[in-house]
Amino acid sequence: MPSRYFTVSLCAISVSLACSNTTFADDFHSQMLELNQLNDTFHSTADSLALGQLTALTVLPADLNGNPASISMRSASQGVAVLQDRVYFSPAPYSAPQLQLLPNLLQQQSVTVTPMANMAVGGQGAFGVVSYQTLPVAEQTENSKATLEGNTDSDYSVDMNWGVKQKEYGMILAVNYSDGSGAEHLLNGQDTDRQTTDILFKINAASLLGARSPQVTEFTYQFLDDDSYRSQLGLTQADWQQDPMSLYSATAGDKYQGRHHKYQLSHQVALSGGHKVITDFYYQSYSQQLNQLNQFDGQMLDTQSLAVLAAFERQPTVDGVAVASLQQDNDFSSFGVQTESVNQYGAHQISYSVRYHTDKAEMHLGDQQSLWQQDLSVVSDAPNALLAYTDDATAFTSAIDSLFNWDGLQLKLALAYEKVDVNRKVNLAYAGLEAADFSDSDWMPQLGVSYHAGDWRFSTDIRRSWTAASAGNLEQEAQVSLQYQISAQYASEHFSADIKTYVQDFDNLHVNCDAYTQCADSRLWIQGNVVDVLTKGVELNLGYQWALGSVQLPLAVNYQYSNAEYQTNSCNEIQGCVVAGDRVAWLPEQQLQLSAGMKYDEYELNANVFYQSEREMGQFGAELQPVAAQWRVDLAANYHFNRHHEIYFRIENLLDETLVTTASNSGIRSENGRISYLGYQWRF
Repeated sequence: MPSRYFTVSLCAISVSLACSNTTFADDFHSQMLELNQLNDTFHSTADSLALGQLTALTVLPADLNGNPASISMRSASQGVAVLQDRVYFSPAPYSAPQLQLLPNLLQQQSVTVTPMANMAVGGQGAFGVVSYQTLPVAEQTENSKATLEGNTDSDYSVDMNWGVKQKEYGMILAVNYSDGSGAEHLLNGQDTDRQTTDILFKINAASLLGARSPQVTEFTYQFLDDDSYRSQLGLTQADWQQDPMSLYSATAGDKYQGRHHKYQLSHQVALSGGHKVITDFYYQSYSQQLNQLNQFDGQMLDTQSLAVLAAFERQPTVDGVAVASLQQDNDFSSFGVQTESVNQYGAHQISYSVRYHTDKAEMHLGDQQSLWQQDLSVVSDAPNALLAYTDDATAFTSAIDSLFNWDGLQLKLALAYEKVDVNRKVNLAYAGLEAADFSDSDWMPQLGVSYHAGDWRFSTDIRRSWTAASAGNLEQEAQVSLQYQISAQYASEHFSADIKTYVQDFDNLHVNCDAYTQCADSRLWIQGNVVDVLTKGVELNLGYQWALGSVQLPLAVNYQYSNAEYQTNSCNEIQGCVVAGDRVAWLPEQQLQLSAGMKYDEYELNANVFYQSEREMGQFGAELQPVAAQWRVDLAANYHFNRHHEIYFRIENLLDETLVTTASNSGIRSENGRISYLGYQWRF
């Protein structure tokens, strides 16, 4: 591939992350972040810290109640694929698109965001791709390391990466364990425990010396185990103002358990003439158990019942009060095979890809009645089964993606086709749940033109995006949009700049219940449609690597402006009714991330500032409640004794701001307050 085809990699937070031109066959506008270097600077698993630097993404951070970070891209949360090593990280992207999982950052080498998505991903990535690359099998063993970390909430974590490489064979094992059992947030003094275990194992083998076509075969296994407190109940305005870091003791039984197994076998053949073929087989399973408080004294939790619950917390009665929780016991699985042939014809490249994918979501929902007693303890009855249903989906995707080069001019032509079969079987009917069985298919074309002149590059793209409806979509309407983008990029040895402006015109936008909306039980399995949404935006990335003698000073600025508005009055099952001209409720209009650092000999100091403008979070039948603009500052300091030993210190939310993640009928939920971390890393 000619060196003139490049993607600008931002100067990110780490002082050692320099601007670079990376050659790989992807879309014109991919933005890549080197996570292994970011991890060596901040040693943090916070998704908002890393993903906030990728300007095409809107990140809603994790909250104090255990709910994870949520991402969307240019207004879309459905049809945004999270990939890892080229395959879906989500266990059921077609049958359960509302389930969004993100990999452990400490086990990733890099993350790339592509808003004008690679056609080979198909419909579930038609509105954007977030692609992670796991830690590689290293050529040198000095990449092996062990880390021990503790914080001011009495939490601790242990992280270990170990790899070997001998001739044609290599292996890496990465293990991360964290225990968050020390923080006491419930008003009755109980702990909100969390234990997580993440294991990544990779082994590969290259072809023997003298082989006609060099080949690499790699097997990957991942295991993720998460036992944690997770609740959708926040605080009343009065209690939040008094202590935003507290949780009502009625939620003591709220919990989450997740077990994720992922298997992947990959084979790559490098043929003569620069051609290569990559084939992946993958299978994964994910089991999920949740228990979340959703009723108080026979009433669904809303503003009024939440106020009564808060009053009982302050002055409990002798008889106690009845509460109820929604229980879920869900299983997800997927299997797929995909192959891509990348063919080089002089300066031109044409890729052919095909994928067969099938996944299943087996959902079981129940109800558990409990008594909230005068001593604020919760005594629960046995759960009662309410309903069960199974969603199946099968998808066949094929694509051709071509890139033609004439001196500084590039032409990109791509076309994808996808056919999706969706089926819903209802085992126990409840609340209007109905069986579904339908198919849908469509074409997705893309045209792009780019011109490269020295350090400058200018490009324009247009594409049609399409994502099939899930089984829970009552109208069976696909998500469809036309997206237009113009961009300019500049890259030199010390400075990089990238500006994009885009328009995305949705004929239909999919929405689901997620961690930021406490939906009624009858809406958990529904996919809603918002017709006619228009999004306009600008994304700006600036990076500068400054050196003053032996002192290095990196600086990066990432800015996103997004104006998403409803174009038509409409109603759907998730949000209720929306009015033409109103802004899409869950998206901040502006997002800014500023990263600055200093490195001098064995010392490093890095700061990260994250800003989101005002946003509104609503749920069905609720008045929109605004969340004011917010700033978050994180700081990291590192001291390297030598190339083997390092001690580091990190402060998250340095200014101890009371940062709101959600303000809705079920209360106000906050991020963590200021937390300090101390860690030691040994490289061996």
